[in-house]
Amino acid sequence: MSVPTSNLYNFVTQALENKFRIKYFSPWGKKDFKNVIDNLEDGDPYVQPREQKIVLCHDQEPLDFDLYNDENLHKQRIELEPSVSDLQKALDKGLKDLNLRWTHPTHRAKYWTLLHSELNSPEVIKYESTGLFKCAYWWSHAVIALDWYRFARYDNRLTDKSQPIKANFLVYARGTTGKRAYRKLFLEHLQHINSVQLGSIDPTAVVTSDSSATYNPQDFAQTRCSIVLETVYDQRIHLTEKTLRPLACGHPFLILNGPGALETIRSYGFKTFQPYINESYDKEQSPTKRMDMVLREMRRINNSSEKYQKYIWNGCAEIAAYNKQLFFDDKFVWRVKTELRRNVRALGMPKLTHKRVRILSAMKSRERRHTMDQLTRRKRVELYLRLKRTSI
Repeated sequence: MSVPTSNLYNFVTQALENKFRIKYFSPWGKKDFKNVIDNLEDGDPYVQPREQKIVLCHDQEPLDFDLYNDENLHKQRIELEPSVSDLQKALDKGLKDLNLRWTHPTHRAKYWTLLHSELNSPEVIKYESTGLFKCAYWWSHAVIALDWYRFARYDNRLTDKSQPIKANFLVYARGTTGKRAYRKLFLEHLQHINSVQLGSIDPTAVVTSDSSATYNPQDFAQTRCSIVLETVYDQRIHLTEKTLRPLACGHPFLILNGPGALETIRSYGFKTFQPYINESYDKEQSPTKRMDMVLREMRRINNSSEKYQKYIWNGCAEIAAYNKQLFFDDKFVWRVKTELRRNVRALGMPKLTHKRVRILSAMKSRERRHTMDQLTRRKRVELYLRLKRTSI
């Protein structure tokens, strides 16, 4: 995806008080070793790169531990040199099974913090069992979606009552391979369900790699409810822009994701659509049964009387309007940022030794210190005090 994301990692760096060296995947959605880059715009300038604690942001796509095994490293090796620091030196030492730490194999830290965006994940257990990583969750897609869908806050077309309703349910299924293969089965079942808009209503709409970063107001104004088909459909909860788009557009939704996905959404202050929509599917552990329950609920609503459907959609619309208001409220991004800081802090924040604090005052000559202008001197003192507060 060509949507820029560097500012997202400036946000992460600053939320973590510039105490970590941040690594992330670029461009968006790419997952090879060569796509891991450093955020060079921020960070602590007084720490040597090999000594600075690392946060590696694997928060765009679901984790895939086996993708970074030694076999794949050697397949990609020709593309890595010299982008991966000291790779040959590490191989000569006989190092192995470093997984994502192959992107800087000689780094001295006992563990890296792996920032991810999924819950109830066996992949997290795999990473932590190596002893090379400690994992911290944050809802990264929430922050980037605030940028992608920012105009939905003011877009009156999304609530234009003059537009005709063409279907109860809106379904996007742009990818049906890999982890998204479950969508094929869902689409087969949809052939037997009425009042479904599959894909965009707009005949001129073109599906590209950037489609997830956009919204079509016509689609949301002329349907009643989104059916969100998330990236993964197993036991993991991995909520992406696919879920955040109906929240931003004020659209009711049902979701196919891991059990507890709706409960997770509610934990951020959003409301879901019980009792108007039966949401018991969210507690079902079996993916097959969970899909059947969603399909059954779609049929139930379609088969209801016109009067009862009006009751359902009016109630859902009130909740969806509340969710939209919360999505664009500063309280929401504050919750996400606070969770990020809390989860990373729980793993241990870097601390500054007295020796490093003293180095700060010796980094410039006595003459240069005395000739500094007042603004520079003030900034330097503020930096010194901020770092000293974390010293041990």
